[in-house]
Amino acid sequence: MKPFEKGWLLLLLPVMLRVVCSSFISVNLGVKVMKGQSVFLSEEDLNFSIPREKDVCKVEVINEPITQRVGKLTPQVFDCHFLPNEVKYTHNGCPILDEDMVMLRLYRFTETETFVETFTLHVQLLEPDCNIIKMRSHALEVPEYYGLSRVIDKNVLTFDYDRKINLECTISIISSETHLPAHGQLIAGKVQQGQFSGDQPWSFFPGTKHSLGQQCRNRSCALGLGDINKKKMSCEEFLRMGIQYRHLDPPSPDTDYIPVRLDLSDSRSKTLHKTEYAWLPVQIRGAVPNQIPKAAPMAKFMLEVDQFILTPITTTTIDAEDNETPKSLLIFNITKPPPQGFITHLSDHTKPIGSFTWKDLSDMLIAYQPPNNSHTERRNYEVEFEVHDFYFERSLPLTVHLSIRTTDTNAPRVSWNTGLNLLEGQSRPITWQHFQIVDNDDIQNVRLVTVDGLQHGRLLVRDIETIQQ
Repeated sequence: MKPFEKGWLLLLLPVMLRVVCSSFISVNLGVKVMKGQSVFLSEEDLNFSIPREKDVCKVEVINEPITQRVGKLTPQVFDCHFLPNEVKYTHNGCPILDEDMVMLRLYRFTETETFVETFTLHVQLLEPDCNIIKMRSHALEVPEYYGLSRVIDKNVLTFDYDRKINLECTISIISSETHLPAHGQLIAGKVQQGQFSGDQPWSFFPGTKHSLGQQCRNRSCALGLGDINKKKMSCEEFLRMGIQYRHLDPPSPDTDYIPVRLDLSDSRSKTLHKTEYAWLPVQIRGAVPNQIPKAAPMAKFMLEVDQFILTPITTTTIDAEDNETPKSLLIFNITKPPPQGFITHLSDHTKPIGSFTWKDLSDMLIAYQPPNNSHTERRNYEVEFEVHDFYFERSLPLTVHLSIRTTDTNAPRVSWNTGLNLLEGQSRPITWQHFQIVDNDDIQNVRLVTVDGLQHGRLLVRDIETIQQ
């Protein structure tokens, strides 16, 4: 090769690398949505530089706990060239946050390769200028712990829509989706404060933490007159039932919420005209504002790891507590990932995660995957976390120290396993990029044996099907 040809090759190589490593995302402006309402995603918000006719391209919504905190993007999987009214973000009515985030993963499937790119979609939440659900200036208030609010009626809540056209207004309590109210319950029928007619509280939401059997102060609660036996009702009926909020669970923040969903539908065709969500605030007098989560004193904040070995992270390693939020609802956000290796969820240990719940941590479903390169000396890394509570308050940074020991065994080990992504009917070569094995003394004689799996495909070695042992 001539000298000038070598020079051109060296100049072109960085350009080629930039093309290979460039993003498939051409537009990502995020979306704006009114609180409590929905918006459809358009190509002006999100677009990809993948020709429609060339390759199959899909986008998957990744359900990380720290994302989609106050809304949801549907459907779970959609085409990169989605239709105008296909992909929708729906806000759940939470008034606390002014922004949300959706994590997405793009898959581009060619005949021979699969390209994967993970990215986030920013959601800006705006105050609605023309909403149907309207709270009066004086919100619901509970005078003390275990107290009872005033009745929810037209003096507290109104529904602003055109009643001249044939619209049917229904309202639902969406407690199971939101875990609200978090520190109280709803009762039906007007009950005088201090009037008790039973020793068991009746809960509007069976199965929640305030279900039948939890007791109030003096081991008794007022039983709702005319128990509410359905979660969905007409808007007029909702305001006539004499629904009240009773506080049950101190210590609690000074604000609780009643989550509702309103549907306007055509009374003749039953076609859904509009849906709106809202969290109705309940002020609890005498309570203090929500406090931030704190590190649990018994956690060690250290993890010993063997080289190459996927190691579970437990509540012995990291833990937190919060006075107002049940531990199962705490979220750990990884703000400073390890410099090598990654934190993963055991439901799919081939992919890194950016957050996880305390419940998954307690169930030993969170692990650290060490890097696939070996060292002769111990390596020490730091990982930083923040803990978010139910009301979106975050803790001070929590640091976990990782210490990776060197291995002293001559047995072969799997050092890397990222899995494969492919469409039905496709095949992919398993390369060193996907699967790696290490052995200290005799790597040439290491053999792999198929022992399980292969329920939906075949494993071929040099075009010869392997035999399952």
